[in-house]
Amino acid sequence: MVTFHSVGLDDPRATALWAEQQAELFARYGEPDADADFALTMPPDALVTSLLAVDEGGSPVGTGLLRWSPFDSGAGSAEVKRLYVRPDARGKGLSRVIMAGLEEAAARAGAVSIVLETGVEQPEALGLYTALGYERIQPYGEYMDDPRSVCFGKELPTRVLVVNGSIGAGKTKTAGAAFDVLAERGVRCAMIDGDYLCQASPNAPGAAFNQGLYFQNLAAVAPVYRSAGYGVMVIARVVEDPEDRGRYGEAFDTTDVVFARVTAPEEERKARIVHRDLDPAWHEWGHARTVELHAVLEEVQLDDVVVNNAGRSPKETAEELLSLVGW
Repeated sequence: MVTFHSVGLDDPRATALWAEQQAELFARYGEPDADADFALTMPPDALVTSLLAVDEGGSPVGTGLLRWSPFDSGAGSAEVKRLYVRPDARGKGLSRVIMAGLEEAAARAGAVSIVLETGVEQPEALGLYTALGYERIQPYGEYMDDPRSVCFGKELPTRVLVVNGSIGAGKTKTAGAAFDVLAERGVRCAMIDGDYLCQASPNAPGAAFNQGLYFQNLAAVAPVYRSAGYGVMVIARVVEDPEDRGRYGEAFDTTDVVFARVTAPEEERKARIVHRDLDPAWHEWGHARTVELHAVLEEVQLDDVVVNNAGRSPKETAEELLSLVGW
């Protein structure tokens, strides 16, 4: 049985395997790797993850590393480095498992694509990447002018988190705090307050609360965020229509859409409404609407997780929410 560990760039077990890989590549290509010492010069915040595979006897048998690409390979692209399995551990699918771990790490980090460079003298690697759905891309990096170099890329779907909740439940502040937590972790992410994409007067014809206008605008800005390299989107918006999951998926061209609802007791929601705006007319409407909307959200049950936001800081609620959704 093989186990996987996240290790640092200076882990002696990983660096020993990298040296073995370099020796094997030298034997195939007859020259040293131009990027052999990349780990010594790579900025600390460029590392996404470094994985070490260890067999049941405790011996290291494989590695794979993922860094933010320093090359012109597209905004938000993460690059695979040092994918290597010792000869006596090959033929068991370990490279596929390591690549799956790197792809998962890339998605969690908000990458929009994975890129890598290999060569014609590595037919096993060419077959592996093709089988995993990678496609040939424009050459990049140190070997971009070398006819023996082959570069591959794979697009990753955008991950969308929609923070739902009745008026006064704290969805916008929680969404903002979730964005802050993710950003602190180094995730490439962006946040949208959905209400600002559909504020118009008079209302646009069609769906209530300008939902048609909202999703049109969302579909228009989604590719802008993606082209800028943001693979994680946090959105604050009420979700009360069962069709909305599909609409978000269509807007961002993804199936990775999570709905997370925040709740708070009615009196706390009403107190927040008063604190938010001094206009008594707003209080009257907001108090009626928060009761109505809370009942609707409880009935439709569209959320993947529900988090209690009573008497807590936005960051506390956001951290629990992200933990529950596996982010």
